[in-house]
Amino acid sequence: MIATNVKRIGRYKGLSPLLDKAIDWILAGGWEALSEGKHEIDGTSLYAIVQRYDSKPIEKCRFETHRNYIDIQMIVSGTEIMEAAEAGSLAVSEPYKPDVEFYSSPAAGGCCSFVCSKGDALVFFPEDAHRPCVAKDGKPEPIHKIVLKVEAV
Repeated sequence: MIATNVKRIGRYKGLSPLLDKAIDWILAGGWEALSEGKHEIDGTSLYAIVQRYDSKPIEKCRFETHRNYIDIQMIVSGTEIMEAAEAGSLAVSEPYKPDVEFYSSPAAGGCCSFVCSKGDALVFFPEDAHRPCVAKDGKPEPIHKIVLKVEAV
């Protein structure tokens, strides 16, 4: 997992050619103005999903992983909590179906929490269980987010 800001995401180039392509796309800018929905960058290997929603109470959010994709979750506006834990340390609550598997919440202290606001980006690899969309202080607010799906090769 990587926690950074979009201004500094370029320092993580070199991990894979497709991740480099995603980082170049982020650094080129213009994504803040994209319409909601899916936007292909390189077919099914690399695409962006633009989302607008209200953050939710923690009990309505679930930990998830993606076997075939790396997620780059970037906040355009709003503030939400994203949590992360080692997938192997969690119990599966809903078995894998393309391309997501859900997990039970960890025991207290069993995950890392990040308060994410405009410009923050978290990179979740297939082994990183993550619980996005959590309302800060339990108070839902409008979120504008872009999730890049980068094929994990």
